[in-house]
Amino acid sequence: MNTHAAPRALTRTLQMALAGSSAVHDIVVRIGLPERDPVPGGDFRVLVEIDGFDELYSRHFHGVDELQALLAGCWVVPQILTTLAPAGARLTWLGEDDLGFGTSSATP
Repeated sequence: MNTHAAPRALTRTLQMALAGSSAVHDIVVRIGLPERDPVPGGDFRVLVEIDGFDELYSRHFHGVDELQALLAGCWVVPQILTTLAPAGARLTWLGEDDLGFGTSSATP
């Protein structure tokens, strides 16, 4: 019998360094598993949360099926990070500039 609970979200921890500083802190990105949109006639959605900046970012992204909703959440993360990160910040994942969200991740 499997006693492990299924994850409710996929999590990736990035590192952010500010220009001129050696200090690094974590930025946590969570993309929820696809769920039915409760809006009548709605399709599917995922909740994208980004923690580690001044305020928690939290918003749903939608798709016509589970896969499209999940991919929409993944594709939008690099653009959101660009708007949330302070000027001159460098975001990395596993020491690399490619943040690994399936797109050419832009570093702010």
